[in-house]
Amino acid sequence: MKKIVIAGGGIAGLATARILQNQGYDIKLIEKQPEWQISGTGLYLPSNGVVALDKIGLATTAREKGFIIDYRNIKNAKGEAILDLDLEKIWGREKPCLGIKRNVLHDILIDGLNTIDISFNTTIKSLKANPNSVAIELSNGSKEECDLVIGADGLYSKTRNLILGDIPLRKVTAQVCRFIIKKPRDINSWTLFISTVGQFLIIPIDKDSAYCYVNRKTKGFKTFDKKQYMEPFKKFASPVPEILNDWNPNDAYWNDLEELPKLPIMGSGRVVLIGDAAHGMPPFMAQGGALALEDAVVLSGLLKNEDWSTMAYTFSKNRSNRIDWTRARNQKREKLSKLPYWIAKLGLKKVGEKNWTEDYRPLAETPNW
Repeated sequence: MKKIVIAGGGIAGLATARILQNQGYDIKLIEKQPEWQISGTGLYLPSNGVVALDKIGLATTAREKGFIIDYRNIKNAKGEAILDLDLEKIWGREKPCLGIKRNVLHDILIDGLNTIDISFNTTIKSLKANPNSVAIELSNGSKEECDLVIGADGLYSKTRNLILGDIPLRKVTAQVCRFIIKKPRDINSWTLFISTVGQFLIIPIDKDSAYCYVNRKTKGFKTFDKKQYMEPFKKFASPVPEILNDWNPNDAYWNDLEELPKLPIMGSGRVVLIGDAAHGMPPFMAQGGALALEDAVVLSGLLKNEDWSTMAYTFSKNRSNRIDWTRARNQKREKLSKLPYWIAKLGLKKVGEKNWTEDYRPLAETPNW
C-alpha cells in the first residue's frame, strides 16, 4: 500500500485526505497546532468551490449547514444600489455559491476520516526526495519513508521552504478585519457597502449568522488603532451602524493581505504543494478555499494514473491555466480596489456585470474531473 504524508490540516489538506482515504492509500496527516484551531470566521465559497465539494460528495451537507448565496449586491454608504449581480446567471447553475463558517466546513471535512493517522504539534523538520520515495524527519523525532509528500501547510508553508527555499511574499494590504455576527434580518445575499473610506462586506453563513470583512482605505500600509478602525463605517446605512454597536475589536480576526509569487512548479518531484502553500493570494476573487478544494480533487485523480516521481510537474501542468487566470484577475481586482471611489463606482455601474462575468467565465466551466 502506497504511503502519503500530508502536511497541514486546513481545507486543502483535509479535503485531500478525505478523498485519498477512500482510494485506499496509507495516509498520515500532520498538523503544527497542538489541536484543531480553526479561525473563528466565515468563508465565501464561489460556485467552482461548491462544484469541487460536490465531487467530493460533501456539498449537500455544506449547503444544509451553510447559506446558499445567489446574489451579489453592491451599495454605496447610503445603501443605494450600485450593482446587483444574479449569480445563477453568472455561473450558469442553480444554488451557485455558499457562505459557511470555517469551523463548520472543517468539521464536515473531518467527519468520516476514519483511517487517517493524525499527529498534532508536528511539522516536517527535513526531507530528502529519492527517485522512488521521500525520506522525512518530523519535528517529534520520528522518521518516515513515504511515496509522496503533500504540502498543504498554508501561505507560510514549511514544506515549500524546505524544497524551494525562502520565497518572499508580497504585501498587498495592511490590517483587514473579519468577524462573525448575528445575521441581520434583511441581509440574505453577498452584500458590500463601499465609499471613500473603504469596504464593509456582509455574507450570510447560516440562517442565524453572517460573516463581515472590513477593509479601511489608507495610503501605503498605515495601520489604525483597532478601537478607532470602524469609526468611519458608523455613518453607513443600516445595518452597519447596528452591527458596530455590538462590535468588539478583541473578538475580531485581524491580518495583513499577502500574495505568494507564481511558482514555476508547485513542488518538486514527489513533493507536491497545494492550496495556499502553492498559490496563496488575497481574497479579491474569493478563490482561496475554492482552489484548495479543486486542488484536492485534481491531485487525487492524477495519483490514480500518473507517475508519482514527477507528480509536482504533472500537477502544475494540470492546474496552471486555471490558477494563472485567477491570479491575473485577482491582481486586476486589487488595482480596482485602490482606485478613487468615484471612478470605481462609475466603472461598476457601466461595466460591472460584464467584468464580473468575464472574471469567472473560465472558472464556471467545470473541468473534466
